[in-house]
Amino acid sequence: MSDIVVRNKNSKNITSLSLDKNELRRLLDILQERTSSACEFENKKIDSDETEVYDKLLAKENLKKCSVLQVTITGLEDKVLLGTIDEVFNSVSFPERIKSVYVHSEIPYKSLLNYYPENFFEFFIDFSKPKVFDFSLQPSERTPNFSQIKVEGSDNTWVNGVFHEIDSEIKNKNSKFTTIHKGSIYDLLIWFIGLPFGFWVCYKFSSFITNAFIASPFLKSAFYVYLFFLSLFIIRILFHYFRWVFPMIEYRNKKENSIGHKILLGSLGLSILGSFIYDILRIFFNFKT
Repeated sequence: MSDIVVRNKNSKNITSLSLDKNELRRLLDILQERTSSACEFENKKIDSDETEVYDKLLAKENLKKCSVLQVTITGLEDKVLLGTIDEVFNSVSFPERIKSVYVHSEIPYKSLLNYYPENFFEFFIDFSKPKVFDFSLQPSERTPNFSQIKVEGSDNTWVNGVFHEIDSEIKNKNSKFTTIHKGSIYDLLIWFIGLPFGFWVCYKFSSFITNAFIASPFLKSAFYVYLFFLSLFIIRILFHYFRWVFPMIEYRNKKENSIGHKILLGSLGLSILGSFIYDILRIFFNFKT
């Protein structure tokens, strides 16, 4: 009767991460170290086989070559860079803006030797941002992102060790305003900010609407309705814009122009919020007097 091999699996969707080039390199270097330790597990299996010493040395040498990770980095223009960690990060073609990073420790073994290692991992980072004017994306839903870490193997210590080490690294590099990317946040914003904002905009334009449509009550009412829904539409655009400026998975680089967008977004938010609060307080105190 054959021995039953118990497989251990750990996986997690990455929902918050901010990295620059050096931090990304460090993360991949950690994965390379863990892949090298997994190769030692395969060497022990070879030592237990009843084969010639020369064959064992040759097999170990081949496994060592396969333990070198192959990293795939895709730029925003879909230009792909594939190679070892050193080759990719030292390349003059390394993209300033990265769309995704992918590494699978099992692939070199399968492609070069048609060999299936006992322990392996899959790591994918999706740096893509939701488009501001893509209205097919429902704002009530979580921001779509496919970043994930998967670790699998027969060695429970190795699997848990790799998973928790990478998970710990990720938790120490959270991106800002991650909550805005969760589901149902938009619904709460509409109820507590969007609707009051819509009524406030109608109030701000009330004098103009009254004077412009004094002879037509129908057009007056229609313009109020149109203005109210236009305000909600503007809130939706600003919400998408906020998600774009503060992505849940962020790659930071020196040429990134998001700082200007953050200043613009902050200025717009403060000016609108300040005017809104001022009018609310003015109306409240006028009513009291």
